[in-house]
Amino acid sequence: MSRPLAGAPREPRCALGQMIPTAIAPDAVKAAGWRDHGLLVVALDDPRLGWADRELVRTIGDKLYGTQEVQR
Repeated sequence: MSRPLAGAPREPRCALGQMIPTAIAPDAVKAAGWRDHGLLVVALDDPRLGWADRELVRTIGDKLYGTQEVQR
């Protein structure tokens, strides 16, 4: 058995330690939602979207859920 690095977190000593959640990347959750369920989660300020893409998303959101109350 190898020795842990100095200052590294130790393994939990009880069975409840197995229930400690692990962090999941938000983009990984969004990608899985799209692939597995056809759900799309898009932020209007996502830098990967161009102006036309942003306007398309805004139009779809307004059509399905009404216009935003916040000043654009």
